[in-house]
Amino acid sequence: MAFLANIGPTDAQLGGKARSLAQLAAAGLATPPGFVVGDALFRALCPPLPAFRQLDSTTLDVLDTLRARIADAPWPAGFQDELHTRLGLMTATSYSVRSSFADEDTAGYLGAGVYESRVGVACADVEKAIREVLASVLSPGAVAYALARGREPASVPVAVLVHAFVAGEAEGSAAFAEPAMAAMAAIAAMAAMDSPLVTLRRGHLPAEVRAELQSKVRSLAQAHGPVEIEWVWTKEHLVYLQARPFQPPPAPVPWLGWNDLGDEEDVARESWSWDAAHNPLPLSPAQAGLVALVDGCCSIGVRQRVLGGYLFYRRDDSASTARQPSHHVPVSVDGEAASSYFESLRGQADAQLTALGPHPSLEAALALFVSFYEPIFAVLQPALRRIHKRFHAFLADHAPAGLALLPWLRAGVSSMASERRTRAAKLASAQDEQTRNRALGEYLALFGDEAPVWDVCVPTYAELPSALLPAPSTSAVVPDVMEWQRASAEVEAILAPSLREEWTRLLRLEREAVALGEADDWLYARVQAAVRRAFLATGHRLGANLLEPDDVFFLPFDVLRGLANGRALPPDLGSSAQLGRAAWEQARRQPPPSPSTGEASVVHGFGTAGRAIGRVVWHRADVRAPMAVDAVLVAKTLLPTELPLVSAAAIVTETGGPLDHVAAQARERSIPAVVGARGASTLLSDGDLVLVDGDRGLVVRLLGRV
Repeated sequence: MAFLANIGPTDAQLGGKARSLAQLAAAGLATPPGFVVGDALFRALCPPLPAFRQLDSTTLDVLDTLRARIADAPWPAGFQDELHTRLGLMTATSYSVRSSFADEDTAGYLGAGVYESRVGVACADVEKAIREVLASVLSPGAVAYALARGREPASVPVAVLVHAFVAGEAEGSAAFAEPAMAAMAAIAAMAAMDSPLVTLRRGHLPAEVRAELQSKVRSLAQAHGPVEIEWVWTKEHLVYLQARPFQPPPAPVPWLGWNDLGDEEDVARESWSWDAAHNPLPLSPAQAGLVALVDGCCSIGVRQRVLGGYLFYRRDDSASTARQPSHHVPVSVDGEAASSYFESLRGQADAQLTALGPHPSLEAALALFVSFYEPIFAVLQPALRRIHKRFHAFLADHAPAGLALLPWLRAGVSSMASERRTRAAKLASAQDEQTRNRALGEYLALFGDEAPVWDVCVPTYAELPSALLPAPSTSAVVPDVMEWQRASAEVEAILAPSLREEWTRLLRLEREAVALGEADDWLYARVQAAVRRAFLATGHRLGANLLEPDDVFFLPFDVLRGLANGRALPPDLGSSAQLGRAAWEQARRQPPPSPSTGEASVVHGFGTAGRAIGRVVWHRADVRAPMAVDAVLVAKTLLPTELPLVSAAAIVTETGGPLDHVAAQARERSIPAVVGARGASTLLSDGDLVLVDGDRGLVVRLLGRV
């Protein structure tokens, strides 16, 4: 029996890599000499395969046994002689031994990096390398890859390509798709739309050689369609090692959320900003209703809209300048009065929340919400911004060196934030259940109305204390309380004596404003928690008309208000809630384009198209561990054989390029990914909420772990 075959362009049994070498040679391109070890060898070494249905523990044990059999089975008669005769004719100093399976490197089944390849193999080690490549068709990653595409592993001819190893001065990949055939949108930032993309893995490629390479790749694409090649430059000429179909990133899908502007679409879209800093997740219908309610009756200097499920805002100076004072909402307050104004609001809230009781009516809770919304956002917060602006301007005008001291000048403030840290630290350090329960009670007494996310549909910590266990992280470095005094002394030493009294006053106001900036969020959380209680009370009254009381947050807001006011029940209330929940979940899978945000929260890389929001899960050794549906897998690097075992909403790697294996597999599986995202390990931690924007090649940190 003949186990070896010549490389030919039409023999399907020789596999994708071997066929592509023949096609490259037929196009007049230099390729290394080689031959193919055919499927007969694999069938001789491996016993008949069972039918694989899923990658469970039993299947993994079977695969281990089969790979061991391939490694240890005796060679069939005549194979070794035939092999070494072929190797002797090639007179190479070393060899490349690569998978060339029949369905590999075909459209929709590229198998990028899934199967083994060995390069720089000495003649004496070629036999071992062939066994390793054959066994790789039964690795867990390869089997998972096949099953995910509805194929039986090793059900097609399993061949191995052996060719002379070419070291060269440089090596890499190149790809091209005619712009009319595929919009290389995610690659447009790296290469012109009408120019092939060349990536270097090693060495340096002279400009004239790059131009030659691009010309050849363009010609191949015109003849065979979108193509990706691997090449080596030997200083004498280019050597082509492989060609396979190229799956470029699809053109970015226009975000449908802009359609929600309706008649306002004529207003420039760029005037609307995604409020990713406060509400990075889509809003429930209940929270969206609150947004529409306050936007219609409160003048706070911005307009708000829910677009595609997400909160957007734009400046509305006419609204803020047109505000008229009422008996309880002044147009503005002076910086000196900001603290007393907040204390007045706090006292009113205490009284009105007590009067509402634990199960308020929806209309009463909404009236309370509106009555505090405008004072917080139209009076208190603008006052705090004016204080910060005056403080910054004073430093810029009189002590520019003090601007670098701003973090210390604002540190050590006694505030809701410091109190939250103190109580969380007591909870985290509790050594026994009694102490832990006491610490938990103290935390909830002040912060129980807060929730991990600013959405009325999310349970508060008082409702779900387990969300605090383990307690919120206290690992952040907190500046020494005395640092602000030392920083103040440095500024004072720069100032003219006549300015020091004003400096003392402005510093006091600035530090008060820092504390009030935490306190107003705390007050808002208390008011919104009352609205949540009213929603839940309505949900309980609806009883069997909903699958569960929480469904009330996913009913249309106007329908819910009508029901709370005695309107007759519609017949399909439960279905309406389920549709609202489904739309909310769908919005999470279709986030807006990246928000305008500070570079400190952004990592740049190469995108594979698509967007996703999720929680960071840093890659660990056990990649088979199940991940949440919104997991964003982040890694220094990922092995191609690991990728088929990964199920994630998105992938981020610090290494890699647009034509590497991770990017290729992500495109093939339609998983949004950003590769080559240098700095991800510095910016991102487990549990961070991030947007992976594969259209623009950005990873945006939206929120830290909550």
